[in-house]
Amino acid sequence: MRAARLHAPRDLRVEVLPDPEPAPGELLVRIEACGVCPTDARKYASGTSDGYPLNPGHEWVGRIEALGAGVEGWQVGQRVYGDTYAGYADLAVLAVDPGPWSHGPLLLPDDLELDRAVFVEPLADCLHAVLDQGRVRAGQRVTVVGGGQMGLQLVLAAAIAGADVTLVEPDAARRALGPEIGAGLAVGDIADAPGGADAVVLSIGIGDLVDPCVALAAPGGRVVLFAGFGERSRAEVDVDRLHYEEIAIVGSEWIGTPPYQRREHYAAALDLLASGRAPLERLVTGRCDLDGLEDAFAAIHARRGLKTVLVP
Repeated sequence: MRAARLHAPRDLRVEVLPDPEPAPGELLVRIEACGVCPTDARKYASGTSDGYPLNPGHEWVGRIEALGAGVEGWQVGQRVYGDTYAGYADLAVLAVDPGPWSHGPLLLPDDLELDRAVFVEPLADCLHAVLDQGRVRAGQRVTVVGGGQMGLQLVLAAAIAGADVTLVEPDAARRALGPEIGAGLAVGDIADAPGGADAVVLSIGIGDLVDPCVALAAPGGRVVLFAGFGERSRAEVDVDRLHYEEIAIVGSEWIGTPPYQRREHYAAALDLLASGRAPLERLVTGRCDLDGLEDAFAAIHARRGLKTVLVP
């Protein structure tokens, strides 16, 4: 099989490797598509602590080709979603019993189009950020700062929860998608966003934006740090506002940091996608193959387009 693997920062190689064999308790899956995630682009540019070589694709869809020993309840030909590293390849193995950072295989409808199906994992992450970490409820006011592919999914998640959503995004084309996805208001500068939000979700890993986000929160509000900050992981914050107005700053990682995972969000995300309530194929702006993956990463860093779907 062919696979794209990182060997060091900015050292991505498309390699020919032996086809994997499913171990006991594993599925062998032929990959149909894998979403290209901004986290993967960051690992490509800055390196990873996950070890090398690394295939960072983790938003993949495929069909079962073989079952490892002892696997029950699954059949060859079924379509599944995988969220483990391995997605930038022709084939991958997936453990039936998930580890701490995996949901395990999720059965997908045969008629769910690829450009929607790849969003199961990222949309589940956004549901966790909005519902669990932001504690957003119907009728509340939510501001999402940053309108990239993840920011727009956060807008959708908050709108589905019944919130009145404001999007802050300087790029006009991305900002225009906000009302289509569910934002009631979209502004180009954080200084133009209305204050008094029950929850403010920062989808961009820029420390200098944390304090402006705190300034937008209502007393008793919550600021959710959704993005990783990488090398820019320091921020100055008006701690008096946190104290006197009881504003909370919380992180949001995947569907919850183990042992506090909220795996039920995968099923909720799939239901939203399959029912058409989450038409996230609107965010897909390009496709690539394994040889075009580096260009897809470059597009993310240059803020060109939104979601690329890799079809190996």
